[in-house]
Amino acid sequence: MDRVKSILVLRWGVALMWTVFTQILGAQARPRDLTGISLEDLMNIQVTSVSKKEQKLSRTGAAVYVITQEDIHSSGASNIPDLLRMAPGVNVAQINANSWAISVRGFNGRYADKVLVLIDGRSVFSPVTSGVFWDQQDVPLDDIERIEIIRGPGGTVWGANAMNGVINIITKSAKNTQGGLINAGVGSGENARGLVQYGGKIGQAGAYRAFGKYFNNGNSVFPNGTAAADGWHMLHGGFRSDWDLSSRDTMTVQGDLFQTTEGETITTLFSSALPDERTLNERIEVGGGNILGRWNRTLANGSDFTVQAYYDRYNRSYFGARDTLGTTALDFEHHLTLGSRHDLVWGAGYRFTDDRFIQGYASVLRPLHPTDSLFSTFVQDEIRLTNSLWLTMGSKFEHNAYTGFEYEPSAQLVWTPTNHQTFWASAARAIRQPARKDTDVQLDYGAQPLLNGGFALLQVTGNPNLKAEQLRDFEAGYRAQLTPRLSLDATAFLNLYRGLVQQVPGTPVFSTSPGPPHVIIPLVFMNTGRLRSFGTEFFVNWNVSHRWKLSPGFSLIRMTLSPDASGHVLQTAPVIDNTPEHQLQVRSSLDLTRRLEWDASAGYVSALRDDGPGPTPGYARVDTRLGWKVGEFIEISIVGQNLLTPRHAEFPDFYPVHHTQVERSVFGKVTWRF
Repeated sequence: MDRVKSILVLRWGVALMWTVFTQILGAQARPRDLTGISLEDLMNIQVTSVSKKEQKLSRTGAAVYVITQEDIHSSGASNIPDLLRMAPGVNVAQINANSWAISVRGFNGRYADKVLVLIDGRSVFSPVTSGVFWDQQDVPLDDIERIEIIRGPGGTVWGANAMNGVINIITKSAKNTQGGLINAGVGSGENARGLVQYGGKIGQAGAYRAFGKYFNNGNSVFPNGTAAADGWHMLHGGFRSDWDLSSRDTMTVQGDLFQTTEGETITTLFSSALPDERTLNERIEVGGGNILGRWNRTLANGSDFTVQAYYDRYNRSYFGARDTLGTTALDFEHHLTLGSRHDLVWGAGYRFTDDRFIQGYASVLRPLHPTDSLFSTFVQDEIRLTNSLWLTMGSKFEHNAYTGFEYEPSAQLVWTPTNHQTFWASAARAIRQPARKDTDVQLDYGAQPLLNGGFALLQVTGNPNLKAEQLRDFEAGYRAQLTPRLSLDATAFLNLYRGLVQQVPGTPVFSTSPGPPHVIIPLVFMNTGRLRSFGTEFFVNWNVSHRWKLSPGFSLIRMTLSPDASGHVLQTAPVIDNTPEHQLQVRSSLDLTRRLEWDASAGYVSALRDDGPGPTPGYARVDTRLGWKVGEFIEISIVGQNLLTPRHAEFPDFYPVHHTQVERSVFGKVTWRF
């Protein structure tokens, strides 16, 4: 079978090279100018994630990477996790066909809990795990305007859990997606997908778009080469409408509904039949939806405010459990200038969550039906000290149901000695508030036979008295347009973590319920972890010519656990082991002819030092895309991913899930706009 696949890939590669060669020879028309958006324009692109206001990238005192729609189009990616691979400092590792581990600056895991992810201002992290269910985050990629990624704390404006970074996915206005869009694709591995979308006007003041989407991902393979049972099927529909209510008022209303079915292989205890442990193929079903409204108003004095409200609900069955979570949020933000030197943003928010949990094979969250409230306010002031020097200071203040009152201050200093150079430095305090898995969980993790008969049960136990994890972050950066064709963005950081949640062995106890009699060895969550990390990230944009653009990037991180108060280094969680020390990527965009585009990326991710079944080796990855514009409205593209090797692993097993391998794949797509 591998030989057949190799022959097919070889034939595809020969056909691809021949097509490229003949198109180059026959090219007569001038290709599209890749430098149509100049590097100066990129330096001045407007971002909103740093200060919750529009701000030039060259004026931000933070490590920001922007994935534009042009980047999305040329990547050939079919999902958001693959898009995030292009950002330095972001680690994306696929666990199986439907799940990923995604983090910023370390601490990676399936439920990486130190990154806040938003879609159009709606937080999509789960308060149950503090992580993100990436299989639930599906946005038509053609509708994304840009993805803003902050590497480093964003807690001053976004609050708890924006500890190591913020990923903000911003979609296009309905006014910019008028007309019809149909695309369909098919590829290796039983992959197929399709999208139907239409946008139109609502009277003279409004615009809308509505879409329906389906995809089917086939099963991947285990490291031994046998087929897994992790196929993934999703139905997704949604809409967005944008309205100009008056010359000063705009409104957005949008929503989504989705249903997904997927599988995975797990090994788990059964708490009702201890010490029974089984390996089984589990079916996961998720359904959910959301509705969001946002009102923007410009006041007579030139200031503006935004009121946003949303409701999000999902029902997820996994690990034998069922979790139904509803989230209601209301936020207010006001942007104004005070005198000639102060640019102020302040706001307040409220979030209410209603969680209903049904016990799983080996886990339970108690209480089964809690409700939690989060109150917050923030203020941030950008002060112009001179015409080239700005100081930004602010803080977030929150009251949560777990640790009570918290604060997250920050300060940023930005110096622009010329129009093409920016030096910046920042310091911040950020937190991660506990999740339900930290305070309410009881998980039967594993059973070990005893010498005198019977067994010992390792039982992970939540701690309702946990405090918030803390980070003190120090960063410095430089971004510049070095020449009309070359720009550079570099960052160095030092992070000091305190009170990290770790599993601490408790005193064994004898138990007879549930039977048979056994010894329980509790592993209790405690704020005992201390860690220091430092590193650097940089990326370059080089317009080699009007046809060719190169974008290399590199990131390095070193993490060291520090002794606790008793002088011991305690590590019972894969804090360091699941973080690659360095990542490298080079992306290339080349216009072969006026209608033929060739995009490629090559990258390397270093090994993971997993202390379980063994290390996950480092791997190199090559992806490529060939796009052909047939007339004005139709585009045909062929995408190859992971072309260097037949398959490779990117992440180890994550209890209780068995990891699979990422396979070489080829995918073709046709897009019609009308």
